[in-house]
Amino acid sequence: MPYKLLPDVALADVAFEADSATAGGLFEVCGRALTDIMVDRRGVRPTKERVVRIEGKELDRLLYDFLTELIVVKDVDSLLFKEFRVSLPAGGGLVARLEGEPIDRKRHKLRNDVKAVTMHMFGVKRQGRRWKATIVLDI
Repeated sequence: MPYKLLPDVALADVAFEADSATAGGLFEVCGRALTDIMVDRRGVRPTKERVVRIEGKELDRLLYDFLTELIVVKDVDSLLFKEFRVSLPAGGGLVARLEGEPIDRKRHKLRNDVKAVTMHMFGVKRQGRRWKATIVLDI
């Protein structure tokens, strides 16, 4: 499994660790994990596409901003995403192609209302040939 929940980190938080062979893949895994925490992602259909661009050079800051953007889009535009394709151009920044649909409370099995990504335990690191991240979400 590319990510796993971390129980007992905090009472009002949900934490997970993610793992991927590539940095872009790590962002995709984290996007799926965040969405899985908010909704049963299997019920989300890829009917709308959204492209997200984020400037920056530090991977940990890019990941934090990317996950925050997914939460903002959920709150402001009521969109959830099923598919994530993330590229990290050599010059810096991030380009994410996201596919999903508007929240349908009758059809989607909503789980947790994630409010924010926290800095508690937050980190991105390379271990050998793998990329790993630890994320704690405020719910």
